[in-house]
Amino acid sequence: MRNKGIFCLLLAFCVFLMSSCNLSSPLPPDADAADGKGGTTEIIVPGGKTDKADEKQAAEKAKNDEKKNEKSDSKKGTQNKPFWQASKVYDTLTAVAAAAQQDYKVNGAKRGWMSKNGKLYGYYDGCYITPDMLVKEGYLESGLDTSGFELLLIDGEDLAAYNGASVSSGNMNFGVFAAVKQNGKYLLASPSGKAGQIVQSDYQSLLAKYNQSHGNIGRLSSATAEYGRILNYICLYEGRFADYYVREIRKDNKYAVVVFSTTGNTANIKEYVLKNDNGFWEVVYPNVQMDAYPITAINRLIPDFNVEVLPKYNLAAWRGLVKAEQGGAVAAMFGKYYITSKTQIQYQCATANCAYFRLTDGSRYVAYSNGDYWTAAPVSSDIAARNYFMERTGGDYSFIILDD
Repeated sequence: MRNKGIFCLLLAFCVFLMSSCNLSSPLPPDADAADGKGGTTEIIVPGGKTDKADEKQAAEKAKNDEKKNEKSDSKKGTQNKPFWQASKVYDTLTAVAAAAQQDYKVNGAKRGWMSKNGKLYGYYDGCYITPDMLVKEGYLESGLDTSGFELLLIDGEDLAAYNGASVSSGNMNFGVFAAVKQNGKYLLASPSGKAGQIVQSDYQSLLAKYNQSHGNIGRLSSATAEYGRILNYICLYEGRFADYYVREIRKDNKYAVVVFSTTGNTANIKEYVLKNDNGFWEVVYPNVQMDAYPITAINRLIPDFNVEVLPKYNLAAWRGLVKAEQGGAVAAMFGKYYITSKTQIQYQCATANCAYFRLTDGSRYVAYSNGDYWTAAPVSSDIAARNYFMERTGGDYSFIILDD
């Protein structure tokens, strides 16, 4: 009995311990939710499938974005690619420049080709030169795409000063260049190859160097102080102080053209171009009278000179035909009793059929021959004398008429 009681006490004690330690308690219904396995089932398993899909989509998106970027970079690279890599257009630019240069060299002077505000211009035709004109004249092959091309006549050194230009040493002087606008820039070529590319603002700045608009053009009055100053600068240039018989001085605000002779030989007529530099005049092109084609000749050396300042006559065409004395005209003056002695003639200058006189008393006379005989008549001014000859010949004989 005693052993039985002890056994019961031990059994009760064990039950108490098991109850206290919860060793025999069943798991609660939501134990799975607290267990790591339950969390893995809810979060990892479904979530793992979503992450893999997202990773796949992200990879595809990155790949597509990369392709788009490559296409964008490729397109951007094409737009920024130097124009010269477009060999067909590059060759066309060079061909056009070479054709224009050759035509200018062979025919330009006779046709008054010149740089007008930087572009190749035909003075006698009154228009800018185009590639189509070169094709018609046989200097450029037909079928080339020259849309938008411009022909320039400039100093290569001026172009070379701009960022992006690459002018070869053989094209630094005055010559023809071809240009075309592309993507906001102007691409240029010389007759021998590429000359670089410059931005539009630089292109306009380049052409502005050849601007020929320097104010109103007019004939300078002999009563002005500037008239005398210009003649003094001619004296300095010639290295002697002399009296001149001036036919006319024409000018704008930058350049002046003087037609004159010495008092010792009225037939030796000269023509000088002077430039005004802050009120000081300088002879920049002497002896225009020697140039058969003065428009092109002067333009080569002074491309910003406005050729409209030049007189309408060409003195080179009259070389050897101007006379200091015309016997038939003098006889007509005697015949009309305008003079009784040659000593009354202060000035005379003539051609084969026109003559102009100014006497010591200041009176003016003209004489004209129709081929058979001379007639003489008084005129009131140099302008009246000019009109007299114009009516009878259709030409400008101002070079023999003394400026009032």
